[in-house]
Amino acid sequence: MKKLKKLLGIITLVIVLASCSNDSGSSENTLNIVARATYSPSANRSALNGDVVLNSFKINLREIEFELAENSSDDDDSNGDSDDDGFYDSDDEFELYGPFELDLLNQNAPVTTVTVPNGTYEEVEFKLHKSTNSASAMFNKSIEITGTINGTPFIFWHDIDEDFEIDYEDTNQNLVINNNSYDLVFNFDLNQVLSMVDLSSAVDGDGDGVIEIGPNDTDGNQALANLIEDSIEDSCDLDD
Repeated sequence: MKKLKKLLGIITLVIVLASCSNDSGSSENTLNIVARATYSPSANRSALNGDVVLNSFKINLREIEFELAENSSDDDDSNGDSDDDGFYDSDDEFELYGPFELDLLNQNAPVTTVTVPNGTYEEVEFKLHKSTNSASAMFNKSIEITGTINGTPFIFWHDIDEDFEIDYEDTNQNLVINNNSYDLVFNFDLNQVLSMVDLSSAVDGDGDGVIEIGPNDTDGNQALANLIEDSIEDSCDLDD
């Protein structure tokens, strides 16, 4: 199986695809991986969340994986074993190893730029994982959202370790790469998230002036934290 190996850094770093075959038969293309969040404070999300303002939306990704579509290569192994057979096909996948710590409300540069062969890619998977960097504000968190609720500062965080499998909204659409440069965009629709949850129900249970919404918080908002986490997962798609 061909895999993308490191070099990797946070934000802008170039990955080189190393083929473990002596003949892949594929041209290489430049793919810019972009991650962002769609958020409009004035959007008609929900009357309950009219006084919610978001300042940051951070995630920590451990790796990103690309899966080739079925029959994406015309080259077949006569023995029926296409893994490590020297051709890019649906048994092959490419992995980018992080970690990538991203603030999707303030993300201007691509996550990374990678060189990939021609092919049809049906799915992208990224692994959300809590940060192990003790010097980071994201330490032991995989998601963090900050902002205000009715003028009171709030922080939502979660430490889930989960794989997100995402595709285009159109199930018949795939990522087709053919002798060109492309942008692959992960987009989290935070307007959708805020239409699915009632942040106004969150409370400052310990009275310290900050509303904490997390799986182990002291304010008593754990059920809301799990609902937000589920809503974030449902809000992610690939953009053209």
